[in-house]
Amino acid sequence: MLKGMSLRGSLGTMSAEDVLEWVGRRKLSAPITFERRGLARSLVVEEGQIVWASSNRRDEQLGVILVRSGFVAERALADALEARAETGVPLGKVLLMSGLITEADLVDILATKIRETVSDVITWHDGQFDVVPRTQPPQAGVVAQLPIEVCLTVARRRATRMTEIMGILGADDVMFYVPPNAAPPATHESDVVDAAKAWALAGDRHTAADIAAAFSGERFATYDKLAELVQIGQLVIDRRQRERTNSAVELAAGARGRLRGGDRAGALAMAAQALHQDPGDPDVRKTFAQTERARVAEIAKRLLAQHRVPRKLREPSPSLGLSEAEIELANRVDGRWDLLSLIRSTTMREAEALLAFARLAELGVVEPG
Repeated sequence: MLKGMSLRGSLGTMSAEDVLEWVGRRKLSAPITFERRGLARSLVVEEGQIVWASSNRRDEQLGVILVRSGFVAERALADALEARAETGVPLGKVLLMSGLITEADLVDILATKIRETVSDVITWHDGQFDVVPRTQPPQAGVVAQLPIEVCLTVARRRATRMTEIMGILGADDVMFYVPPNAAPPATHESDVVDAAKAWALAGDRHTAADIAAAFSGERFATYDKLAELVQIGQLVIDRRQRERTNSAVELAAGARGRLRGGDRAGALAMAAQALHQDPGDPDVRKTFAQTERARVAEIAKRLLAQHRVPRKLREPSPSLGLSEAEIELANRVDGRWDLLSLIRSTTMREAEALLAFARLAELGVVEPG
């Protein structure tokens, strides 16, 4: 039967627009995944209505958008994610039950995510798609309900301009700088995106995707405004950035490669960056744990092989890029405590404390003794 058919293939053979029309005509219930060059966008369809959208880009995830847009505080989001992990209740429902956001605001953001996903994938001319109809309904949560044809109508209207925009910006991770003597642009009441705010965020070294997250995930309108500001000379694309991907997965892979090559310090730095970008990815967490263990073992072998009483060479300062915990550890160095006692008496994990002490030594704040 058609309702049980799976559909997989190349977007070069069957466009995303055709795929969505195919699903809509049959009123299927299915997750649909579009993948191209490491970017995956997914839609959940229920009887021809799109109810959910997701992406493997961190800056397009619901929690990040809610924080960047000012709907939810970062600490509150962390608590909600913890509650979701413990109970299995979808994030949107946890946020509603906690009174952190109204249902109307949440549905608006979900609807925006859906429209933006459809608007992007119909411009893809290569990549893969995967449609797997299901018989069981998904776990109940807060959803939007947008007819596929309505989303396609919006996407078709945007398609030509979206292609132009990406021709100007080049990528979601593009960064900008403000040219000398440029003044903040004027904002008009009819604008979806506050031009002055977008301009200021761009000047603060935020990527295009991160700026879109600050406007409730309105990717098309944000990118359109950024491209316009580039065209009139109020922003300049920073082409000094090396053209390379910094995805968490690739950073983690690079960290593992460095670890195999014996560069434990470099491996840990890359793994920490990957963890910062995507703390929820299990492979990223595993890589960070492996590299941290390896680096800590290396430092411990060097510093704890013999009794050492370190001494402080200069006062620690935030201007050196030190964290509060590192400053606290440095201030405990008084020429009497041995290194092992210092490490064990701090409020940090012993591994973190050992890494912090190694960094303090590298910066010349302390001498191991």
